[in-house]
Order: sequence, then C-alpha cells, then structure tokens
Amino acid sequence: MSNESNRSKHGGSQPIGAVYARCAVYARFSSDLQRDASTQDQFRNCRGLAARKNWNVVDEYVRSDEGISGASLEDRKGLLELIAAAKQRPRPFDRLLVDDTSRLARNLEDAIRVVKTLEFCGVHVVSVTQGTDTQDRSSRSLIALFGLMDEEFLIGLADKVHRGQLGRILEGYTAGGKSYGYKNHTIYHPTRKGIHGNNIVIGVELLIIEEEAAVVRLIFELYEKGHGFAAIAKTLNSRGIASPSTRNPWGASSIKGILHNERYHGWLVWNRTRKVRNPETGRKEKRTRPADEWVRVHAPDLQIVTEEQWERVQQHLKQIGARFRPYQVGGFHRTARSKEYLFSGLLFCGQCGAKINVVVSRAKKSGGRYIAYGCHNYRFCGTCSNSMLIGQETLEQQLLEGLCNLVLQPERLELAVTEFQRQLEKMVEESKETVRKTNAESDGLKKERTKLAAQARNIADAIKENGHHQSPTLLSELMKIESRIEAIDHRLNQSNNIPELTLTTDELREFVYKEAENLKALLQGDRFLAKQEIAKRIGRVVLTPKETDTGRVCEVSGDIHLLAGDPRVLPNEPLEGIAEHYTGMRIPLTGVVLDPSQALSA
Repeated sequence: MSNESNRSKHGGSQPIGAVYARCAVYARFSSDLQRDASTQDQFRNCRGLAARKNWNVVDEYVRSDEGISGASLEDRKGLLELIAAAKQRPRPFDRLLVDDTSRLARNLEDAIRVVKTLEFCGVHVVSVTQGTDTQDRSSRSLIALFGLMDEEFLIGLADKVHRGQLGRILEGYTAGGKSYGYKNHTIYHPTRKGIHGNNIVIGVELLIIEEEAAVVRLIFELYEKGHGFAAIAKTLNSRGIASPSTRNPWGASSIKGILHNERYHGWLVWNRTRKVRNPETGRKEKRTRPADEWVRVHAPDLQIVTEEQWERVQQHLKQIGARFRPYQVGGFHRTARSKEYLFSGLLFCGQCGAKINVVVSRAKKSGGRYIAYGCHNYRFCGTCSNSMLIGQETLEQQLLEGLCNLVLQPERLELAVTEFQRQLEKMVEESKETVRKTNAESDGLKKERTKLAAQARNIADAIKENGHHQSPTLLSELMKIESRIEAIDHRLNQSNNIPELTLTTDELREFVYKEAENLKALLQGDRFLAKQEIAKRIGRVVLTPKETDTGRVCEVSGDIHLLAGDPRVLPNEPLEGIAEHYTGMRIPLTGVVLDPSQALSA
C-alpha cells in the first residue's frame, strides 16, 4: 500500500487538491424490486471514478443503507455516520462519492442540507453518474435541480402505488398490511414472469385463520357481557392467548381496535388515512382523510361476527364514547389540558419497564377531576404487579420539589464543576493538537497557495483576452482554484488561533451554580416553559414502588441535564460556544422519593 494510502487510513490530513484525495463512499437502495447487488454496483461505480481520478478510497468510511427510503434522513445510519465522521478534527476524508444524488436523498430539503453540512465540514460531494462535484461552484445549482427531480420521482411513484392499490381493492384483494384473524395469500400469474424470473403477483387475498377468528368472537362476546377494554385484555393475557403483537401483550388499545374493525363483519375499508412526513422530524404522521374519499368494498367471505352482533357492539361503543368524550384527558387524547401535564411521556415503571401514564380520571365531589398516574401494563394488560397510583398534582409537586433540591445540592454541583473543567481542558487540548498538525503542514500549504495564485492570475489574464463567454472551461477552472485557495487560507488562519483555557475554577463554579439557579427558576415558573425544559433535560424518570414502615412510596431514578445544549457562551472569547457541546453535566435523580399519601402543600 502506498504511503499516501497509509496516511489516509490513519486520518492524516492531505490537501483536497492533492493527487491522493481521500474519499468516503455512500450507497443506498430501498425498493424491493432492486437487488442486494445494487449496493455493490454503486460501490463499483464510485471506486471506478476514484481510480480514474487517482483518488484514494478510505475503506473505513465506505457505508450503505439497504432497504431504506430516501424520503427522509430517519434511520439512515450509514449516511449519518459519515456526516458525523466529517465533523471530526482532523477530518478523515475530503470527498464523499455517491452513484447519483438520489442516493443521498429523494427530498430536496434533505439533499441540500446534507450537501451544505458536508461542505461546511470541508467535504465535497461527488455524483459519479451525473458528473457533479460540489468543489465546482457551478455544480451547486445542478445539485438543487437534480434534488428537485429526485423528489418529483418519489411523488410520482407514490401516486402510481396509490392507484395500483385502489385497483387491487376494487378487485377484492387486500392492498397490504396484516389484520388479526386473517393471513395473506399471494396469488401469482400462471405464466408471466417478473424482472427476476419469478411469476408476477396478481394480488393478495385474505384467508380467515380459524383459531384467531375464535378469539375475535370471544372479544365481541365479552364486550357484550359488559367487560371493558382493559378487562378483556387481562382475560386474554391470563389465558395465555397470543396477542397480535410479538412484542406486547394484549392491551386496551388492541381490544378497542378489533371492536372497531369493519373487516370482521365483511367489509374492506380503504383510503381512510394517509401518511404525511413531518418536515421537522422526518417521521411520517397518520392523518384521517375526508369520509367521501374512503373506499368500501363488501367482502362477505371475510365475515367473522354476525351482522346483528356487530351492530349491537357498535351501538354500545357509541354510547360509551358519547358519555366519556367530554372528560378525555391525559396522554391518550392530547387535549389542551393534558398538554400541560409536566411529566407525561417521561415516566416509566421500575418493575416492568412500561410507561406510567394517566389511568384514572374521575369527578371530585368538591369539583374538578381527580387524575392519577399508574403502570400501563398493570391497568390495561394485567401483566405487571405494580398497582400503585399517584395523583397528578401530588406527583408533579413532589417531583418538581425533588428536582429543585437536587440541582442546588453543593456536593453534586461540585462534582459537576470538576467534570466540566476536565472536559473543557480535553476539548482545548484537542483543538491545540489540530493547530499543531496544521502548523506542520503550513510550509506545504503556503507553497501550494503561491502556485495556485500564479495559476489563477494566468487564467484570469486568458479570460480577460478571450472574454468569459468564450472560455467556460477556464472560468470553471478558476472557480476551483479560488475555492481551494479559500480553503488553504482557512487552514492557515487556524494556526494563528491557539485556544487557551483562561477561565479559573471559581469562574467555572460561578457559571455552573448560576445555571442551577436558572434551572430552578424555570421549573418553578410558567408551566408551559417548565414542561419544555423538562422535556429537553430529562430522558426518562423511572418510578419503582417500595414498601416502607409508613406505607408504599415510589423511588425515583434517572438524571437531569444541567446545561441541555444551552447556546449561550462562556465569559471568554476562545471558549465561545463550547458550553453548548458539553454533555457530561448530568445530575442523577437519586434520593428523590414520592409519597402518594402525602397531602399537597399549600
């Protein structure tokens, strides 16, 4: 292996314009119609370009995402790893090679964001098939054009799939997915072959699974006898009947879903919902379509319960729904009132690991409602023995008080100060190491800059004589040289900015203690702001029941982040912005105990 290759493998810095530019490679495919070999095809094309350009592919940074859509960056582990690596110092590669821009994303915003992020880190993106290189400024408009085309392809593909699904439904087939009580049976064309040599799929029909159909009938019968959703779930779990989910037992929500599923009385209802991708999170969210867009197809062969029983159950469901709808609160329904609950979504049972959420909501004689938290698996599934309930007001008051006391304990804050200083010193030392490496290369960089500046002057003179309209190739070459000179200037400027940790321990201590006071003020202030801070600073709060001489209590475990990515800066310029990257100042929630029987304080 050449010396240049060895230096690339170990992260040594090389000029981007050098013969042996270091390259990462990324490949992706998502469609079931594509072969697994598609990834290897993309790798081969990228390596072929690198060989022709005399670039070096750094094998350590060859990544792929297989069977994952390009519509979002969510779950794109391979690409996200490369982006994270590009942010390292020293940078381990100078270019990212992709077969074409659609491999990066089929979403224009994501494609542009990925390219800009990599460019900011000094990594240029090269599309092999389309012949674009973001080091050439003229190619940046092409990236946006190709990104738009990639996105339009995905939209067109989704429309075609939707039309195809409609056709399947109208012909009596299922459009996909599984439903408890049925199994999918694929029907193939007897003679026609697909692109991989297999017979073409005509459609997928549903067949009744008699063992599961018996469970569906039992659920309807129990509900008619007056059993609630949770009671039915507990009955099925106690009998050892397998649930539709391989990971979770029967629960109230699964029982409710079965009782509302029209498939069980012989009707297929399609196009009731659609999925919309949230541009902020990249996750798909389900939205209900207008009723006039629903497609209903009668399928008597799929009927499991009688029409009379179906109608009786639906009438009772409507009555119950009308009775309780005005009082729906908590995590299940996301009402305006429930959104003020400070710890909803963060509480977990210490015995089974399930979520602790609102399980009781009833009217008080004195007015208002009593709302209590409890273990979901105990209340709705019967698979946990944690029967403890704790009122919402009691939980919030005691937990807030415990958090405020914790963040102000001197011994915990002193540990945080020590850890904060250690990490700051480490970050400064890493920055100094980067500067030392840059200084070692400075002579070579200065020589390269002098040579490039001379080339730029010569090209500029040639363009001046011929006119830039007559010399597009020269103009493009000049832009590349100017971009490289700009990168060299940035590297050389780094050597003049040697970071120093000028903050004293007392100044760090003052900063940490002030952050603790600010956090306490936020927790005790406006509920909406307090909820936002809690969500940012606490990942999960585990409540474990414990018997004591005075009764049952809940022991709290977890931790709270003191800085939580605060973008404010520390008091000295060389360390500007370091505080927002600090991740170690977490205060464990040990010693906090919740007592459900304790009266609320005034």
